Amino acid sequence: MIRVAGGQSKASHRREIQAQADATQERITLIAIGVLVAVAVLVAAGVVWGVILPPRAHVITVGDRQFNAGAVAERAEFMLRAAPTGQTDPIEDALTMIRRHETLLQAGAADVGEITADDLEKAAWTRMNLPPESSKEEFVAAYQAYLRNNHIDKATLDRMLSAQIVYDRMAKKVQPEVGESGLQLHVQAVASRDQNKMKQFRDAGAGGADFAATAMSMGLVQKPESVDLGWILPPESGYLKDTVKIEGLQAGQLTDVVAREGGLQFEVYRMAERDEKRAYTDGDKVTLSNRKVDAWIAAQADRVKISLDLSDGERKWITDRLTKTARTIAEEQAKAAAVPSTPPIRVTK
Repeated sequence: MIRVAGGQSKASHRREIQAQADATQERITLIAIGVLVAVAVLVAAGVVWGVILPPRAHVITVGDRQFNAGAVAERAEFMLRAAPTGQTDPIEDALTMIRRHETLLQAGAADVGEITADDLEKAAWTRMNLPPESSKEEFVAAYQAYLRNNHIDKATLDRMLSAQIVYDRMAKKVQPEVGESGLQLHVQAVASRDQNKMKQFRDAGAGGADFAATAMSMGLVQKPESVDLGWILPPESGYLKDTVKIEGLQAGQLTDVVAREGGLQFEVYRMAERDEKRAYTDGDKVTLSNRKVDAWIAAQADRVKISLDLSDGERKWITDRLTKTARTIAEEQAKAAAVPSTPPIRVTK
């Protein structure tokens, strides 16, 4: 019989090694079972309410479609990644997105024609800013990267793209109703964090001093053209309409000093000119067409029933998830900022 060192036979040695392997595998199995038992205990103790149920809990219904906390969180994360330094509440933004998209798809899609796979691909192509000469392979790779980087699934993105297609088609359909000209406002503005200086500036302007020249002389702007906001359409909502009340000014009039950003910045606006029949640019026509579609969406409340059922627990679960996302985004941005740029290659002759 052939023996190994120490007088042990090869057969006996193989049996010993196998026994050791079996024992190791048994320990691994027992550890795995122990982990599963521990998870089961945690779930039974109530962790399921904080980890599993909130994503499945109903939050909002729009027409014939229901959305749970997970669906709201997914869209909120998408919007947070699109504008990580935004001032708005991403949860409310996500709920608004769902309302708008579902209203468009459920009440407007039938009036603008079928949305095909080719339509969705073109919309995705545009969303990702791919050059027209890109290949199909490049598109597929970019599309997958877009889904991965934005932590969104294909079905959700397709529905978002479909809603945008409906919106764009509706806007194009109502554009002839906009007309060729209408009221436009030529606005000037100066801003500073020094409230006292802005009061002095406003008093000088009210006394007849030139708006741009005074702003220059007081060090509020570096160039006279910096005060000119150009021609704008009368705002329908937002800061200029609700706080500044810009449309109420006549030519030559100034606003009082207006506080912004929680009192960290102060502004004065001046109506340089008003034109009741100024010709619209192509961009103006798009803006006004979009406003008509926005008004149509708001008017569908009776046609598309919306019910909201967002509990404090669901909001907390979504907020916790968004907090983690925000930290991840901050870390990614910090890493990107820390990477030194490649110095230009110098070519010597």
